Amino acid sequence: MSFLESRKSAYLDEATYALQIYPRLSFKTAQCCTLRVHKDATAAWVIQIAAGTLGLDKSKPYQLVEVRETGGEEWVLQANDRPVERLLLWPRKVQDQHLQIHGYYFALQSGVPDGPSQSERASYVHSFLKPQSEDCNDLCSLPVLTEKNILEALRRRFLKNQIYTYANNILIAVNPFKFLPIYNPKYVEMYENHTLGRLDPHVFAIADAAFRAMLNKRLNQCIVISGESGSGKTQSTNFLIHCLTAFSRKGCTSGVERTILGAGPVLEAFGNAKTTYNNNSSRFGKFIQVNFLEGGIVRGATIEKYLLEKCRLVSRKSSERNYHVFYYLLVGASEEEREEFKLREPEDYHYLKQDNPHLEDQAEIQYEFKRLHQAMEMVGFLPATKKQIFSVLSAILYLGNLTYEAKADGEGLTVGPADVLSTLSDLLKVTVHPHLCTLLDRGVEKQTSDMKFG
Repeated sequence: MSFLESRKSAYLDEATYALQIYPRLSFKTAQCCTLRVHKDATAAWVIQIAAGTLGLDKSKPYQLVEVRETGGEEWVLQANDRPVERLLLWPRKVQDQHLQIHGYYFALQSGVPDGPSQSERASYVHSFLKPQSEDCNDLCSLPVLTEKNILEALRRRFLKNQIYTYANNILIAVNPFKFLPIYNPKYVEMYENHTLGRLDPHVFAIADAAFRAMLNKRLNQCIVISGESGSGKTQSTNFLIHCLTAFSRKGCTSGVERTILGAGPVLEAFGNAKTTYNNNSSRFGKFIQVNFLEGGIVRGATIEKYLLEKCRLVSRKSSERNYHVFYYLLVGASEEEREEFKLREPEDYHYLKQDNPHLEDQAEIQYEFKRLHQAMEMVGFLPATKKQIFSVLSAILYLGNLTYEAKADGEGLTVGPADVLSTLSDLLKVTVHPHLCTLLDRGVEKQTSDMKFG
């Protein structure tokens, strides 16, 4: 491990973390303050310390806001939220020093902001979302509906950073692959309680339509998100969840949004892989069910996965990789974990050596393994459960190293090598004989899995 990697690894294991707070107030103050806080520090405590450091009036209410400009996202942290947990889910390169220019930072703003006036709202709509007269924000309004006209309408809007277009009640999104400032709390408020189509197309408009229909009709609502690999499905899902939970928690504190979004790194580690066209391609479908009380407050949520590409475990194109979690474990594990889970180098496993054995992004993989640990804690995995999961992952890799040979008399098969069988038995906590029987018998078992919160 290089000196730089050692320093970063040591930093992540320290008892305190650096938080850089940028005031977002109507009066002049210091541009930024840096605090050293513990992992368990709450947003309320950070606000008090930041207010004192900046010389603000502590009797006035303030809010701590997490800003992720690269995704156009802002979250107002609740009093019991832990800013460090948010920090540890950011890209590794911005954790040591998260300047505003990097796109990830914390902002301090007035706790009771004056809502935007009608004229201000109209200004925001026109400045970011309102199309020009020659544009068409609903494809159903095109005078001549042909493939050429549809593509031209989408292209014209995309070139003006208007990435959303309606087709009646269907929202078409074109991934801009850059930051657009149209997802902050002002836009959540702007689209709340508006009939679909009154304002320009936006993912928040879809969230509001589904939320109001659920409350008014007392019926379940469904939003289907589909698209090609890399089209932005996961990001759109995050925007919808953020907006729905913002609608629901008027005066209420809910940790469901934090838990659902925290589960993202876990799902990505176990269900995403590097492919020819996408370094973080989802190889499964997922169903997210958000449950609400009658008053519209989030009660809990369920995330179910389906159609996982299981064949990727054993075979794939030479330019592609197996699931992220195997590389996270092999590259990011500590010496103690390597010994406990009997880990080897990636090229020592049959399931992995068909890939390019040289991993150029080892520093990033090590960070992602720490991020996975953090996310699993946020979701609720106990330390003992995490060890069991990693032990099973190691066993899966060893299964690929088993070989089958016909017996000398032609009756049956023998399984080996013996050292691999012994390692598998240790990892799975089973004796060798029942293990052999399982490996030589054929069976089919239907499995389902889900993750529940709340």
